[in-house]
Amino acid sequence: MRVRNLFDISFVEDKELRKSLSLVILGVCFGIIFFNVTQGAPIAGFAKELGFGDLLYGVMLAMPVLGGAIQLFASYVLEKTRKRKLLFFLGGFIQRLPWLLVVILPFFVHDKNVLFSSIVFLLSITAIGSAFINVSFMSWMGDLVPIEIRGRFFSHRSMLATFVSLISGLLIGAFLDRFSDLYGFAVVFIFAVILGIFDILCFIWVYDPPMRGNDFSNVNFAKLFKESITHPKFSHFLLFAVLWNFALNISAPYFNLYMIKYLKMSYFDIALYVQIISNVTTILSVRILGRLIDRFGNKPVLQISTFIVSFLPYIWCFTTPNNWLLFVILVQIFAGVFWPGIDLSFNNLALGLSPNENRSFYIAVLNLFVGIINAISFILGGYIIEYVAPSIVNFINSLLHIHLVEYHLIFILSGMLRFTFLRIFIPKISEERSKPVEELTNHIVRRIRKRTP
Repeated sequence: MRVRNLFDISFVEDKELRKSLSLVILGVCFGIIFFNVTQGAPIAGFAKELGFGDLLYGVMLAMPVLGGAIQLFASYVLEKTRKRKLLFFLGGFIQRLPWLLVVILPFFVHDKNVLFSSIVFLLSITAIGSAFINVSFMSWMGDLVPIEIRGRFFSHRSMLATFVSLISGLLIGAFLDRFSDLYGFAVVFIFAVILGIFDILCFIWVYDPPMRGNDFSNVNFAKLFKESITHPKFSHFLLFAVLWNFALNISAPYFNLYMIKYLKMSYFDIALYVQIISNVTTILSVRILGRLIDRFGNKPVLQISTFIVSFLPYIWCFTTPNNWLLFVILVQIFAGVFWPGIDLSFNNLALGLSPNENRSFYIAVLNLFVGIINAISFILGGYIIEYVAPSIVNFINSLLHIHLVEYHLIFILSGMLRFTFLRIFIPKISEERSKPVEELTNHIVRRIRKRTP
């Protein structure tokens, strides 16, 4: 793939729209580094360096996602003021700047309990910013990006973000392996925050179309909330989103700790064999996924992608400090292909199944429930690892003469729940333009056979 093709969005015919969407893509190239640092291996290593256990780590991660709980308020402010761009900028700064204090505090606060409470407080502030930036961004993109090119655009945006993530991950990993003390983490987080601010600033020149919807001041808040959770199409997607995120996030934050603490992988190893492998496969496949979504719809892509991803946690259970390489590569190849399929189809369904009128409110309801369930699952996962898993794992190991560790228990539980929820709830999602999953699988099989000698 030629480098210049990474920046080609010629499928956007309108010149002004192409300029705005190019800036949206440029922004995510900065922002992805911020999110990789604050949500990936660096934050896991930072928590370990501070001496936080799995449960405290889960609580620490839960705070930023609790922003979903106040997105209804953020949506109300957005719809009432109609100042989408202003709220996006305010939310962006509030979401990112407190991270500077998070990494500076350990140099001045030495009491572990006080330090933990202070960090939780600061991350709670980031959650407020997250609420406003999320509802503003989803509403903005829903009005800016035409539905007929959403699959291609967001897949292209994801591909560029992945490319940047690939390069930055290696550099940050190599740096942290050499400077893995608090000073090293401070440098990485400060750098990430600066780039996160650049992400927000890119949107200064992005066109903000007039917001669709009614005069929100005349809308009954309780009535609209009831309508959103009983909407014939949106409600089924909402139920799946909540349960899928619970199944996912009871284990998701702990893969990084598992790699660092149990597999003894270095930060460079994690960047090379986790980020690089998955990112390269994503770069090679994400445009194909975008075209498949535009042709077959989001639902069949979501069905296939979630099915594959449901089995990935089990592979981790076969890894040990001596044999992890091949298993990790295998997991990341599948993750690089199918996680973007979930992300793209999930976001498109959130936009497509919410009505044009008061869309930001519907997105806020989605993020409300998802944010709360994510926080619960983060904390529950940490609690299981520290207080439930040890006795269960010891019993299984003595009974079956195998070697499981505490992390394996939540990996297995997560895989079971993922598969159960996708089988029950995705078929109930209704998307008018989607085609049967069998039609998509037949298309894929034909393409594979055509390319096979």
